[in-house]
Amino acid sequence: MRFSDWRIGAKLGLAFVLVVVLAAILGTVSLVQLSRIHAAAEDMAARLLPSVAQAGEVRVLLNRIRRSEAGIVTAARQDEMQAAVDQVQARLNELKTAEAQYATLLGESARSQFQQYQQRKAQYLKLHADLADIAKGVDFGSAEALELSGDMLRKMYAGDSETAFAAMEESIGRMQQAHAEEVRAATSGMRGIFDNARLWVGAALLACVVLAVVLGMAIARAVSRPAHEAVAVARAISEGNLTVDIPAGGRDEMGQLLQALLQMRDNLARVVSGVRGYAEGVSTASAEIAQGNQDLSARTESQASALEETAASMEELGSTVRQNADNARQANQLAVNASTVAVQGGDVVAQVVETMKGISTASSKIAD
Repeated sequence: MRFSDWRIGAKLGLAFVLVVVLAAILGTVSLVQLSRIHAAAEDMAARLLPSVAQAGEVRVLLNRIRRSEAGIVTAARQDEMQAAVDQVQARLNELKTAEAQYATLLGESARSQFQQYQQRKAQYLKLHADLADIAKGVDFGSAEALELSGDMLRKMYAGDSETAFAAMEESIGRMQQAHAEEVRAATSGMRGIFDNARLWVGAALLACVVLAVVLGMAIARAVSRPAHEAVAVARAISEGNLTVDIPAGGRDEMGQLLQALLQMRDNLARVVSGVRGYAEGVSTASAEIAQGNQDLSARTESQASALEETAASMEELGSTVRQNADNARQANQLAVNASTVAVQGGDVVAQVVETMKGISTASSKIAD
């Protein structure tokens, strides 16, 4: 079935479903990309940036330990030396806590650097323990022993201990560089994720807009074009044009409307044709009636003339009747007189008959 044959409700339902599906796809793409951005930002905020800060904290604590260690070397009294040793121990405890937190934040690239740092830190702490043992054995009461111990401590501090500390600092620097690389990579990755998210969301949004426009135009055309045609046909029929061409519509409501208009046009044409035939019949009958009326008028005039003649004849007849009446009266009188004479004649005839009988008898007798 073609799309144009679908019901308008089905078309609108399909458009709504497609828009919802596209919106769901757009929302899904947006959520996926936002989830990736969120994961990258979460990793940046929860691991990378804290690891950089924690690495800096470790480095600060090592520098503080180094300064406290310098206090051990330069101490002029036992209490100063002991205070410096206690300060170094306190810093080492803080360093242990900082390293434990830092170890939970390490990535793959910084983990090997951290192991190397642990090795170099162990070497440095071993030298520090030797330096602390020497400091603890210094006799601060003897200037010569203090000078000798001081020279030994300074040489150790500036020699092997400095070398071990520098190596340890270098490993920390490499860890910080590794963190910086991770941050730059994560930043670049987040930028790439953002660019991809913007591309995907823009493409999905563009697809939604294009498909919505196409569906809207298709549905509007499928509804408006037959509607315009139906309006034009209805206007033509209302003006009396029953020969207007009605295009074939689809199977939707507008197509059914066009089909109904086609049936209405045909029915109206049949009705008008029938009315026209009846009107022609009435016209013919009216002409015949008019002709009959003319004939009737002529006959009426003839009858009027005949009636006038009859009236004249009736007057003459009346005069004649009156004369006849007079004559009848006279005839009646004559009839009465004739009756009297007839009676008398009857008597005479009777007498003649009797006489004739007598003559007949006499004749018979004569014959005999």
